[in-house]
Amino acid sequence: MSETTLSITLCGIDLALIYPEDLDEAIWPYFWHVAGDSQPGPPSATLRLYRQDSSRFELYRDGTLVWRELFWPDALHPVLDEIGRVVATASIRPVLRAAAVAYDGKVVLIAGPPGCGKTSLAAWLVEKGFQFLADDLVCLGDAETSVRPGALALAPHAQVSARILSSPALIDAYASLTQAGAVIKPEALAEDHAAEWPCALVLVPQRHEGAEPDLQTVSLDRRRFFLELAQHPDQRISAAIEAKLADFARQIPVVKARFGQPGDWLDSFLRRRFDADLPVANTARQHRIEARQQLDTAAAVTVRPAGDWFFSQPAIARPRKRLSIGMATFDDYDGVYFTLQALRLYHPEIADDLEFLVVDNNPNGICGDALRRLAKGSGGFRYIPVAESIGTAVRDFVMQEAAGEHVVCLDCHVLLVQGALARLLRYFEEHPGSNDLLQGPLVSDDLVALSTHWTGEWSGGMYGTWALDPAGSDPEAPPFDIPMQGLGLYACRRAAWPGYNKLFRGFGGEEGYIHEKFRQAGGRTLCLPFLRWIHRFDRPMGAPYTISWHDRIRNYMIGFDELGLPMDGMLAHFREHVGPSAEPIIRTCWEEVERLRLAQPG
Repeated sequence: MSETTLSITLCGIDLALIYPEDLDEAIWPYFWHVAGDSQPGPPSATLRLYRQDSSRFELYRDGTLVWRELFWPDALHPVLDEIGRVVATASIRPVLRAAAVAYDGKVVLIAGPPGCGKTSLAAWLVEKGFQFLADDLVCLGDAETSVRPGALALAPHAQVSARILSSPALIDAYASLTQAGAVIKPEALAEDHAAEWPCALVLVPQRHEGAEPDLQTVSLDRRRFFLELAQHPDQRISAAIEAKLADFARQIPVVKARFGQPGDWLDSFLRRRFDADLPVANTARQHRIEARQQLDTAAAVTVRPAGDWFFSQPAIARPRKRLSIGMATFDDYDGVYFTLQALRLYHPEIADDLEFLVVDNNPNGICGDALRRLAKGSGGFRYIPVAESIGTAVRDFVMQEAAGEHVVCLDCHVLLVQGALARLLRYFEEHPGSNDLLQGPLVSDDLVALSTHWTGEWSGGMYGTWALDPAGSDPEAPPFDIPMQGLGLYACRRAAWPGYNKLFRGFGGEEGYIHEKFRQAGGRTLCLPFLRWIHRFDRPMGAPYTISWHDRIRNYMIGFDELGLPMDGMLAHFREHVGPSAEPIIRTCWEEVERLRLAQPG
């Protein structure tokens, strides 16, 4: 069967897309605006959509199979994803997972991981008259504050596709319906798709059911953090890319937008800011002035300055609770359900003092809809989708979103003994301003044996082995120092949380690391003998996520390097435990660690 080769240039990157000739009328409308003559040199990558039979396709990248068993038009989503990966891999400039819209020639980036609401918000702004430039791919430009939108079609999730397709601004757009959602090509993409645009603002959407509108600037020292969260995961980070992103972050204001539904307050904020060319400053006085000048609608939304600490205060339309309890989950509905309901059932004496949060690390997975229904139906917790599969570090979002001064973070398959939370609240009252990490003994399945801590030994590819200090056998005993403990349950004052390394990926490497980070910050790591918990370990149907040796070794090496800890014992253990395949992993991770060192200022 004959094939067509389409030469594509996107964000300055050349690639070739090869597909069966009979798909020409279906594919050409989505890519003609980025198609050109044959490139003078070899493309950065070649994507080939190969027909297996009359209905099924496979997608290859440079001869390697990357997607199989595809049907048309469902294959559009993988093709768009792989084009984004090619750009991220080949670009020498930072590439962001961001939508882009323009107003009066100025760009607003809507940045964040998949599932945070970028596409929906971009489509809503297009309805309000903004020009659509990109859905999920933006490259920084040559100028310090310019961007190159990756002018690919919108690809909203199925849940919002119908609403977006019915929008007056997009109803005439070329579109295809797939199982995953629509793929929509606005005609505006044909205009100046290759141009560099001046960026005026980065908007970080944080959509929560029922949340009141709230805008908050991100302090100068935290802007880069939010941009790095949006950085394309397939991009190989270099010192030049790090420096370019840092320069961009210093000059472009970042505003977090928390909302239940977008409304005229947001449209008004953006237009008035651009029309008046008002700066986004990080002082309370300037924000009060801007709030009066820009947001004088009936439901006025003020732009609040960033706080002194790492994370902002979340916008919650309810009284602040004394204690926030949060858990991260990845396709474990049963674990969330029983942990949440056990907390509500067996700790009624402090029910009015508790706030519950669930961070879903796979909101588009098999459990996402059920968790959203549970959040809405039970009224028992705030549901926070974080679609980027960042594994261990996703628990940082519990601290980011918590409204309480004190926070308990636990796995979504952990049960606490009765009375433990009430005693923990009393402990916090008796130790105001504590900078300590607090944990308790793990109770085994027989409800008798305990493990109060982990010892600093390597075993089975992990740092730490379960151990018992007799001081923790009596729940009435005083707290005592421990080297580390499993992180199925931990608590601290929210302002004392030091955060996981933003470069952690996948699962593993956090035990011991976060404990030492508390100690280096001047805190202690304590066992509270009364804070007892049970953890479900067995997963007879298997873990729904991938655990890789590469991610685990990489996290340990990055964490140990950050804290200045010796690596010899760790590397020797992995060489012995993993075998010969550990060596190339270690070598690759060493190269990354060295690049990170070189990228550090000074």
